[in-house]
Amino acid sequence: MSDFLSNFSGENYNKTRQEKNELKDKTVQQEQKKKTRSEKGPTDKSERAEKQQDISSDVAIGPQNSPDNAPETMKQSEVTPDSVSKAEHPEEIIYTKKRTKKKKYEPKKETAKVSEPVAIDQSRNTEEVIETDPTYRNKKIRKYIYIGLGSLVTVALLYFGYYQMTHVQVPDFEGKELSEVREWTAENGVKLQVEQKYDFDKEANLIIHQTVKNKKIQKGKELTVDASLGADPEEAVALPDFKPMKLKDAKSWINEHKADNLAIIEEYSDKVPAGDYLKFEITNKDVKFDTYKRKDKAKLYFSKGKEVFEKDISMPDFAGKPKEEATEWAKKNEITLNVEEADSDTVENGKVISQSIGKDTKVAKKDTLSITASTGKALVVPDFSQFTAEEAESKANGLQVQVKQLFNDEIPYGRFISQSVEVGKKYTEKDEKPVIQVVYSFGKPYMKDLRDNTLEGDLQKIFYEEYQSKGANITYQVYYVDSTVTKGTVVKMSNYNEFIPINSVIQIGISKGNLKPEENKPADKEE
Repeated sequence: MSDFLSNFSGENYNKTRQEKNELKDKTVQQEQKKKTRSEKGPTDKSERAEKQQDISSDVAIGPQNSPDNAPETMKQSEVTPDSVSKAEHPEEIIYTKKRTKKKKYEPKKETAKVSEPVAIDQSRNTEEVIETDPTYRNKKIRKYIYIGLGSLVTVALLYFGYYQMTHVQVPDFEGKELSEVREWTAENGVKLQVEQKYDFDKEANLIIHQTVKNKKIQKGKELTVDASLGADPEEAVALPDFKPMKLKDAKSWINEHKADNLAIIEEYSDKVPAGDYLKFEITNKDVKFDTYKRKDKAKLYFSKGKEVFEKDISMPDFAGKPKEEATEWAKKNEITLNVEEADSDTVENGKVISQSIGKDTKVAKKDTLSITASTGKALVVPDFSQFTAEEAESKANGLQVQVKQLFNDEIPYGRFISQSVEVGKKYTEKDEKPVIQVVYSFGKPYMKDLRDNTLEGDLQKIFYEEYQSKGANITYQVYYVDSTVTKGTVVKMSNYNEFIPINSVIQIGISKGNLKPEENKPADKEE
């Protein structure tokens, strides 16, 4: 290493540079000689060897080309044409070795054999060495073949990838739901065209047919499917006699005939066994049993049997509580509630007096509970026969009383005849209270003498106020007589100053006033 560095220091560097320039000049001269000789023709081998010897003797050994650094093969082997060319161009020795190392695929040359001399292109740079590879042409052909095959494979792969990206495999949707097709087309970018048809054998929204099945379709293209609408609703359906049918038989018939608008309703019944027919109703009154179509709505009722509930509800104590509390509890627990009312001197109006089921008793839904609710303190109608007409109003216990006296042929004066409300009837605060009519007797009617001091015009008032308004059906009939008494005056009566029956008719004579007093005879007055 020190020897190598000494060549580039001081005088040695100038010396080495000078030697190198001299070597270069010799090399140029030798190349010109070779060119001249090559035009004349090749010399024999001995001449060639001499030339090589001359060239090798003229090569200056530098640091890199010193005998110590030379490869063993060059030391041991004889002088070859290759070595001659390398000696002629010392700068290219390293270049050739580098190129040789890079071409690993070339077979290792044996040192014993003498290779052909390397042809040097004089037109190129004198410092550049060109080596000819005899397998280059075949390698180039293979290279183009590989490139072509790779291109074909690449194009095929690209087309295959493009086809896979732009096409999708269409499954078999027949018999499946329309929603499944819609979901698939949305996910895969395929347009969907749906045509709906009535099909008795296919349920609604099931696929009947599709244009593409188990094949690929390009994305963005249209897939047409036929979807079922179910059975035709306009088709007439002959209804059977449902009465002898059981529930399961009716359901089977509905499924078989696709009568989906015929609804089965089950209800509890205490009389009809479970599963038996109850009734049949068609919703539209214009539709008859014989003209029923599949679209028409109808209801078919079957029994669920008697409803049985577990007794798991504890009965509260409602005594003294508002009846509304009992009503709300019964509604919440589906208990049938019967409310009866009664007056009470101790329980306020609207509160519960008693209940039919005791406290903490377990009951079930639909059981019946009866309660008695208070109407407050009642007003009782007394027995007015125990009182006189003057005492009646004061003994009414807060009730309104109207006292009357009427004529009666059998009951003596002042005695009780009747009352409009029965004895002992009770009236509560919420009840509307009537006016009680209490009647006492005036006894038999007494007919007064109305002659000579009563005018015909006063008869109506007298008979109504004195007799008819007091229960006596006493009427009168008038007739007219010749008399000196002022015209229109009562001069005669069939009964007067005596007791008469309450259904009597009194004959009354009215004066015409057409006679003078002197013409009157005493007998007329007596008459």
